[in-house]
Amino acid sequence: MSDSKNHDEPTSDKNTGFFDMLDRVQRDARHWLHDFRDCLAFFSRIPVATLFGPVSDGLPDFERASRTLPLVGLLLGLLSLVPATLFDAIALTAPLPPMLLAGLTLATMALLTGGLHEDGLADMADGFGGGHTIERKIEIMKDSRLGSFGALALLFSVLIRFSILSYLFENYGVWTGGVAFLASSMVSRVPMLHVWYTLPAARLHGLSSVAGQPTTSSYGIGVAFAAIVTGCLIVPYFGLVAALSAFVGVVCASGYMVWLSKRHIRGQTGDVLGGSQQIGEIAFGVGLLLLASAG
Repeated sequence: MSDSKNHDEPTSDKNTGFFDMLDRVQRDARHWLHDFRDCLAFFSRIPVATLFGPVSDGLPDFERASRTLPLVGLLLGLLSLVPATLFDAIALTAPLPPMLLAGLTLATMALLTGGLHEDGLADMADGFGGGHTIERKIEIMKDSRLGSFGALALLFSVLIRFSILSYLFENYGVWTGGVAFLASSMVSRVPMLHVWYTLPAARLHGLSSVAGQPTTSSYGIGVAFAAIVTGCLIVPYFGLVAALSAFVGVVCASGYMVWLSKRHIRGQTGDVLGGSQQIGEIAFGVGLLLLASAG
């Protein structure tokens, strides 16, 4: 009887360990899903609570939730490609003009995000370009009016991204060009994460200060996830060299935005984070096209 009891104990311990591990996996999955919903609700106009489930009241816990930013970018990129892909598939005039498809894609992305990152870029350009002191730069950035620096930054950002996407659609097709757009939507969140993680909030009582900063773990997970998935998307269609070139462009953009923001306001704001995404998307596209294999 004693031998039988002793024989059963190791099996019981193994079962307990397995169920503990399963419980941890389920708990982590729930946390990831909740963080993803929170980030998607904050960085887009999508009715997340209605479509995907409850979100946090007030600001999300960005110290942890920021790790899902590349995943948010991936979903927004997928949704933005729907009109162009659909119209190209059903059009009697084939292929449709690549400029039309690029315009549809960028317009859809702007609608989904409410132009959040474009607005950040414009405000950042106005503040950095129009102010002579840190206080004045931050004051200008808080002003909702659009100045000449902001208008020019917004114009050039749209033109450059439009040109890159038009070229991709024209020379690689909607499918392969769309893959590159998905990759850029993901990895352009890396400069956001890097600036957010590296620099303190420039305003003591601003939104960026209240939101906190990503933890080292969230930062590392977000960057690693964006890099790995981007590589898986880009290498098969454009080659390893192009993928490395594109990611080097994003790394350089990340470092540049940290240097620029530190130089002008000694920290970061929500506008700087939005502007970083735009600069990262441009840097990725330019780096990709510089060394992409022929379509």
